[in-house]
Amino acid sequence: MKNNALVGLFCLAFGSQALAMDLQEYLKSVLEKNKNVQSYEASQAAAEERRIAGDIELVPMLSAGVNYMDDTSPLGQFAQLGASKTIATDAKVVLSKKFSSGTDVALSGTAAEIQNEGNLFVPAFQNFAYGTLGLSLSQSLWKDAFGSGTRLRWQRQDAVTQAEVGRYDLQKKLLLVEAEAAYWDYIYLQENVKIGRASLERAKRIEGWTRRRTNDGISDRADLYSAQALVAARQLQLVSAEDEFAAAKRKIRDYLELSDADSFPEITGDISKPRTLTSMVDGKPDQSGRQRVMALEAYMMALNARASALVAKETDNAYRPDFVLSGAYNTNSFETEARIPDISGHLADTDRPTWKVGLNMVYMFDTSVKNSARGAARKDALAAQLMSEKKNLESETQWIELNRRYSEMSKRVENASEMSRLQSAAAKAQTDLFNKGRSITATVINAEEDSGAAELNLTKLKSEQRKMEAQGRLFVVIEEK
Repeated sequence: MKNNALVGLFCLAFGSQALAMDLQEYLKSVLEKNKNVQSYEASQAAAEERRIAGDIELVPMLSAGVNYMDDTSPLGQFAQLGASKTIATDAKVVLSKKFSSGTDVALSGTAAEIQNEGNLFVPAFQNFAYGTLGLSLSQSLWKDAFGSGTRLRWQRQDAVTQAEVGRYDLQKKLLLVEAEAAYWDYIYLQENVKIGRASLERAKRIEGWTRRRTNDGISDRADLYSAQALVAARQLQLVSAEDEFAAAKRKIRDYLELSDADSFPEITGDISKPRTLTSMVDGKPDQSGRQRVMALEAYMMALNARASALVAKETDNAYRPDFVLSGAYNTNSFETEARIPDISGHLADTDRPTWKVGLNMVYMFDTSVKNSARGAARKDALAAQLMSEKKNLESETQWIELNRRYSEMSKRVENASEMSRLQSAAAKAQTDLFNKGRSITATVINAEEDSGAAELNLTKLKSEQRKMEAQGRLFVVIEEK
């Protein structure tokens, strides 16, 4: 029986320890469990997949086919040579590939057999087989000159992907900042409940002392009423604090995706431990002077502006004239009274080749439609650039202002800490005097109220300071160019 009890206590202690969660473990759990974070990460992965999928036009293509034809039309190719019926079977395989240099290459092979019925004017075409093996190439000399269009597309896809990933990263950082704010609110309200309970206990002790003094005729009944009112006020404050604490606990459950049936972790944290703002920034700034801190939103707008500028360039390139240099070489095999297997062994014979070279030009006239398409892309790029410059200026102001406010908050915390220390000492001294009969009840009650308010204000300021530090997550260090 004792062993079972010990095992149960060990499991209980181990379970409680396993459920303990500090700030880092809490944020890690939010990243792992929160559905919004999972959605952002899935969207980031999708953006990367879209970037890679942009090279779909560079994927090799293989096509193959077999055709059978039974033709008795008097307008057929061989009907004009005297054939009353033509039976044809052909097989074709084509392997094509576009390279990043803008070069299109195709390798093809064809084998066919023809059987004609009737008296043909050319006996060699009565029954025969033919085959070809061909290589064709084409190269853009302007629009995609040696891969310039492909490289421009890559740059645009990289910029668009970076902007998309940056947007989802910003949303994830915003959620982390909100989750951390909920964490510090929970810690603060937890402390608030503890302070409220301690204040209520002290108020009850004052009421007890006052009641005894009143019964002994040392204090007036008015003092007892004041002490009872203090207890009632402390009880009301405690009820409000517990209600706010329950709401904060619910918010933590929501961020951790915990149901009511799931056990609530033991949230622990030192609300008095400050952190520097730069320690929260993504990337640590050095002393080289080539780095600066930028708001993630401004950085995202800069990426959008770069992507829009590349879209404008790509649009201009798409409407350029084009010169395409092309060339092709085919072998030609022919055998009478043969079938497809017979001709397949002679596809590479080069005694009767066909080759050709060509240069083709494509030009779209400069109409208002074409100019509007270019103009729209350029204006979008200009709008994105102006918005980026505006956000950049706001980013500098935000970082300076955040540091200024944090410095002022540190001073307020320092002053509040000293005030809480003095108010607590004053309340303790007044209580000692009251016990010795050298202080009145009203003075003790006022000192007690001032001490509780000072302690609660200090805890609140520390919570706000921790949440202000979390705002540093919304900034990133970038290299100056």
